[in-house]
Amino acid sequence: MKVEIIEKLVKLLSEKPRSVKELSEELNIGWKTCEKYLKSLKNIGVVVEIKTKKESLFMYNKPRRAKLLTVPRIQVGTTFELTEPPSKPYKVEDLT
Repeated sequence: MKVEIIEKLVKLLSEKPRSVKELSEELNIGWKTCEKYLKSLKNIGVVVEIKTKKESLFMYNKPRRAKLLTVPRIQVGTTFELTEPPSKPYKVEDLT
């Protein structure tokens, strides 16, 4: 597979959803070749296929940012209070 074709495909699909026919004409490649590239990109999650009654449209799958999990930080030597009692007793070691 040619990297240039993949880059052009992704660029075109990031602008708007397109059919295999539109993409193959834009890239001057056969529709079967274009379809193979799209199926490969679909398998790795870069492209999403939208099926209509007449044709299949492909669009760029925008990466979503992962939600950050915030974890409270506990500094050594400081005290804190539990808002709820623990379900089972834990041993706390004093590191000071």
